[in-house]
Amino acid sequence: MVIRLPAADAVSLHTQTSTTAAHTVALIIMEASDQLSHDRLHRLVASSLPALARFRSRLVGKPLGMGQPVWAEIDDYDPTPQIHGATVHNPGDPGEFADLMGQLAAEPLDRRLWEAWSIDGLAGGRWALAVKMSPAVSGGGAGSALVWPRLLTTRAHDPADAMPTEPSLGTPSLGELVADTVTEVIENNVTGAWLLAEAVADVLRAARSRLRGAREHKPIVPAASSMTGPVPHTVFDAPLTQRRSVAFASIRLTDLQTVKKAFGGSITNVFLAACTLSLRAWLQRHGTVPDGPLLMQMPLAPPDADPNAIGNPLTVGRIRLPVQLDDPVLVLTNLHTATERLNTVRERDIEKGYGTVDFVTIASAMPPTAAHAASQLYTRLGLAPICHGSVSYITGKPVSAYCAGARVVGMHTVVPLQAGCGLTIALTSRGDVLDLSVCVCPDNVPAVDDIATGIAESVDILAAAARESPRGHGRSVVTKLTSHATRRLHGRRY
Repeated sequence: MVIRLPAADAVSLHTQTSTTAAHTVALIIMEASDQLSHDRLHRLVASSLPALARFRSRLVGKPLGMGQPVWAEIDDYDPTPQIHGATVHNPGDPGEFADLMGQLAAEPLDRRLWEAWSIDGLAGGRWALAVKMSPAVSGGGAGSALVWPRLLTTRAHDPADAMPTEPSLGTPSLGELVADTVTEVIENNVTGAWLLAEAVADVLRAARSRLRGAREHKPIVPAASSMTGPVPHTVFDAPLTQRRSVAFASIRLTDLQTVKKAFGGSITNVFLAACTLSLRAWLQRHGTVPDGPLLMQMPLAPPDADPNAIGNPLTVGRIRLPVQLDDPVLVLTNLHTATERLNTVRERDIEKGYGTVDFVTIASAMPPTAAHAASQLYTRLGLAPICHGSVSYITGKPVSAYCAGARVVGMHTVVPLQAGCGLTIALTSRGDVLDLSVCVCPDNVPAVDDIATGIAESVDILAAAARESPRGHGRSVVTKLTSHATRRLHGRRY
């Protein structure tokens, strides 16, 4: 049996460099408890995580380095060498704990696909459990959602290993490896032909649209301000070093819902507005506020998604955070228009059958060594497109979660940085609490804690304004607002 590493995970694995390590860190913070010890947490990890097939397997390369690696079960697997303990030596110092997490985010995994760390000495006698995962096992950053059900329970005395063990991924024979290599070479040739056909089709569609537009003399639809214009260079897209710095905060879902009810839009827009206000304040204190918005990657929810929910996106898009604006309501309005238009354009492209030829599709057709070399050259020449950061949503467990019998008071995910993308903001849903983590390169972006706490404070400010605003008693201006450009897109025939 041959199970190949998925293309997206393979690309993340092979294109990481010394300054763009691609591993994710899932973090659980627990209340002080007499039941907790390094030994107990280590036994929990050793008995729970290897139940996941990828966590007890290794990657085997193809003959001559051709094609993506495949999974192979490790005989008599022993996870003990991958489980470690650490102590915050200045008890209760949040800065020392954040520095420790920054080191875990920065140090490479080498050949190991995951590591776990139990950590004591946190404020109030709390403990932490961190699981560091290669992109091969984290599934593009979704690894947290995989490991949490294995480590957490909904009641204090429930066993954590109640979930069934995943079936083996198998161990391929040499003949199976050779056969899969030949199959993959053929598939890559087909992919190359498809990419060429897509490129030609895109050119023809663009030419047809231009000719049709010239005949009909239709005016150009003005784009939303957060979707157009040059992308400014800031410290967030500066070349990365090997160092990382992280910060944590928590916000209440009810506060986001209060703002949404008063000013309209969606929960996602409210959170993006808080991020915008915090980044603007940080830029005012530590740098210069650019004339244009910051470009961020973010998940796109399905068109019929619940506007009160965060998470479960279908695709990833790009949106601009209007840090150049200083009025919170204008920021909300701007983001509402931008996200609405972004989803409308996506729907239009899906309806018209437009394909997407992205970097993952191209790189997955390359041998791992070629993909790694291309990534190194790409980074050194500074060819990475500017994208100041990313926003991620991860679904966690209900607020009443326990780990090794101790109540969980925090769940965070530290998402890796990419070349040209020096800021990651990850939001983990934990019932009515949203746990926030921010990761940056400290050589470019100092005082990361100001960004994390600033997001939480911005939510508080928006919620306070929403409670006092009479707009909360009826339909808001933002809810009623539908951009002229959006109406034109819905009404146009293609």
